[in-house]
Amino acid sequence: MAFSQFIAFRYLFAKKKRNAINIISSIAVLAFTVCTTALIIILSTMNGFEELIFSMYNKFNPDIKITPIEGKFFEYQSTLAKVKKIEGVAFVMPSLEDHAVVRNHDYQTICTVKGVDDRYFKINDLEGRISEGEALLSEKNVPLMVLGSGVGVKVNASTTGPFSQLTVITPRRGDYSVSDPEAVNQFLIQPSGLITLDEAISNKYVFVPMSFAEQLFETNGKASSLEIKLHKNANEEKVYQAIQNLLGKEFKVQNRMEQQATLYKMFKSEKWASFAILTFILLIAAFNALGSLTMLVIEKKEDISTLISMGASKRIIQKIFFSIGFLISFFGAFLGLLIGLGLVALQQSTGFIKMQGAIVDSYPVKIKGEDILLVLFTVLFLGLIVGILPARKSVSIVKK
Repeated sequence: MAFSQFIAFRYLFAKKKRNAINIISSIAVLAFTVCTTALIIILSTMNGFEELIFSMYNKFNPDIKITPIEGKFFEYQSTLAKVKKIEGVAFVMPSLEDHAVVRNHDYQTICTVKGVDDRYFKINDLEGRISEGEALLSEKNVPLMVLGSGVGVKVNASTTGPFSQLTVITPRRGDYSVSDPEAVNQFLIQPSGLITLDEAISNKYVFVPMSFAEQLFETNGKASSLEIKLHKNANEEKVYQAIQNLLGKEFKVQNRMEQQATLYKMFKSEKWASFAILTFILLIAAFNALGSLTMLVIEKKEDISTLISMGASKRIIQKIFFSIGFLISFFGAFLGLLIGLGLVALQQSTGFIKMQGAIVDSYPVKIKGEDILLVLFTVLFLGLIVGILPARKSVSIVKK
């Protein structure tokens, strides 16, 4: 251990008769510890929620989605046949989305009706998200509807009983008068199940067979998108580029990140905002440490004079007090990381902090290496900044 670091360690931790400065220094270490712990826990919780939400969206959203650049619908059969031949593509399913009213006697709501393949829930591994009933879109050639749980609540839907049928209403295409009874399409359909996903999806979507949606929206064999499921070992970027090259500028090709670009940016913004707020609190703790170091410099004026008279250079004196600022942040960061990572690991293994009325039982958390490095760098950087002013003051108070 270097001489300056040894003296710094003694000043910081040695017992003294006048212990006010020691108490202030201990409070500074505690403040760094608490802020570091909070940073680790908050960032890990944000990571956990991000992973949870995107895991649900990734089941709802396809690996790659194809939509037309112009218009809402397009003839999909020839495009589907071409895309299926690309290496790495496991399934290509047409999808048809548009708005409609779902009514159950006195209850009704506007939602998005999504026509999909009968294999949709199985291929996307969504059967486990069915909270009531079954993931069936047809039975004995009779179309059935799976409702988002939020939509189901709004219309008081039931998957059983003699009066459980729902009415789906949408405007017809063409030139119709508002008062014309033929201006709307109305179809009865039996609900088969309720699905619980992210709140935005559950409150918006209902799922019906593709043939029912084509009849409802009068699209005559057209779709609004093609949803692509890749093989497990497929190179997503390679397949993505191959589809773009094949389809040219007539279609928009989106991977999962592009499909949820707004949500992704929102999570990043919230994460950085939380980090900024906690860093500001950490900055307040740094000022606390700065105050204790300044008082320590004044208290050790005689010691500084003695060291200088014994041949210690100004540089060594500065390094002593600079090292104290670093030690405060170092021990605070070390203890904070130890406590924070321990609590996050405990939450991962036991889920001791519960969530009430949510889709998961406990708060999701996830530790990322880059977050640990970011927190460590931030705390130690503030510690280095804290040591600069007392280090400069330490030699200026001694008269030459």
